[in-house]
Amino acid sequence: MTDGGVAALLDDLARRGGTATAGALRARHGRAALDRAVAGGEVCRLAYGVYGLPAAPSPLLAAAGVRGVVSHASAARLWLVDPLVREQEVSVTVPPTASRRSAPGVRLHWSTLRPDDVVDGRVTSPLRTTLDCVRSLPFAEGLAVADGFLRRGLVTRGDLVAAAVVSPARGRARATTVAAAADGRSANPFESALRAAVLEGGAGDFVPQVEVRTPGHGWVRPDLVDLGRRLALEADSLAWHGSRSALAADCRRYNALVATGFLVLRFPWELVMSDPARVAADVRAVVDLVDGRRARDSRSWSEVRRAPGR
Repeated sequence: MTDGGVAALLDDLARRGGTATAGALRARHGRAALDRAVAGGEVCRLAYGVYGLPAAPSPLLAAAGVRGVVSHASAARLWLVDPLVREQEVSVTVPPTASRRSAPGVRLHWSTLRPDDVVDGRVTSPLRTTLDCVRSLPFAEGLAVADGFLRRGLVTRGDLVAAAVVSPARGRARATTVAAAADGRSANPFESALRAAVLEGGAGDFVPQVEVRTPGHGWVRPDLVDLGRRLALEADSLAWHGSRSALAADCRRYNALVATGFLVLRFPWELVMSDPARVAADVRAVVDLVDGRRARDSRSWSEVRRAPGR
């Protein structure tokens, strides 16, 4: 019977697409849980410092079967960049002249790849992978991948913007929009999705992971902050804040921000993923409230200064 620590680790691995670094797993679940999972055969060592689920499909084998290379979100997972939504099929890019007949569990993409687009003849390069994702995926999913590659230092924002500008016409507008918004400070795909909802809804000027000094709690780092309006947005999910200690730490952080004069809005995974327009509307409402108060305060002080005898 799988113990609780190993079960949580297996669930985490599944959410990550079936593979993860040893460092990420040990940091979240501890060395002992990883060792027990490996000893029990529930997790296998794929390469130095990389572990995976034995039952996970092999993207590399799938690509070899159709004489292509792993690409798009499937390639992102091989580069250990978590996509926002896990693909049900393995994405593989093949030459334009390749057969239109796919294999079960494989989604084909037809494109001519340059030598520098491919690494080891098996997977698209970090830059090509990011560009494929931001051109083909919805805004939130593309932003999550772009943020992830920037966060890992596998792609620079300048290179991504330059590549998006000269990318094929189909998907270029989406690619340039995502590239301009990408930010390696974003902590995880869910946070990227929340930022995407705010950006698409035109709700405020929020940036990720800005440190804020609070009384009694020192420096804290909200998920998204509009410093000018003193607004903070938090992306709350069991996947990223799933323990009681994490919940307690989050509550302390929220309270510290409120004590410093911030308004804090919290959004669950289900709402961000199912109704991003509602998220943007809620944020806009608070932005309008703050701006309206500022305008009223400004008028009040202006009237005081102009009053006779003052």
